[in-house]
Amino acid sequence: MNERILAIIPAYNEEKSIKHVIENIKDTVSGILVIDDGSSDNTTQYAKEAGAEVITFTENQGKGNAMRKGYEYFVNSDYDISIIFDADGQYRKEDIIPTCNPILEHSADLVVGSRFIGKYQDNANVNYKTRIMCNNISTTVTRLMSRLPTTDSQSGLVAMSRIAASKLDLKAKRWGIHQELIIRAGKKGLKYCEVPIIFEKRMHGVSRLKVMKYPFTAFPVMLKAWIRN
Repeated sequence: MNERILAIIPAYNEEKSIKHVIENIKDTVSGILVIDDGSSDNTTQYAKEAGAEVITFTENQGKGNAMRKGYEYFVNSDYDISIIFDADGQYRKEDIIPTCNPILEHSADLVVGSRFIGKYQDNANVNYKTRIMCNNISTTVTRLMSRLPTTDSQSGLVAMSRIAASKLDLKAKRWGIHQELIIRAGKKGLKYCEVPIIFEKRMHGVSRLKVMKYPFTAFPVMLKAWIRN
């Protein structure tokens, strides 16, 4: 494989897992970029010690801003493919190459690792039923807006070509960035597909996604992504 893969890891107060995540995937990707979203712990220090390049925000700006900063770096780099990889240890390194393969084979521009055509491990998240319900709603709306066959619009494992990343014109600041990616891909006529992945229990702590508040942040982002050219 000659193409170079950049793992982009948004992280906020993930000092307990960040080293393990980086060391676990470093033999699978060509480079690792951590976006420390204003952590108050040792996330930046530990990420650097593990060998990743790190961009550190002085204050928390949200996952959307962190991912957009990662894509800005990617578009101006010599990497061929980026893959978003969460810092909490819930995604597996074994799923990185299968998620990138459709891009490597030139059959897709954007690939989402779907937990719902794959496997969602028991106890992977608290409030499981509520989260699945909210994901189903946002996925249905994303599918309608994008006209793409998404089954998991909130997946944190997303691969993209550099050309695709340069076309999406992302605006999300906090939540809604994953749905925006898919909607913008549909608007821009990019080739999209999904691959099955396994979603595991996070290594430490709990998710910071507030399930009941999420729609109020995500849906305005989705609507704006759908309206603009």
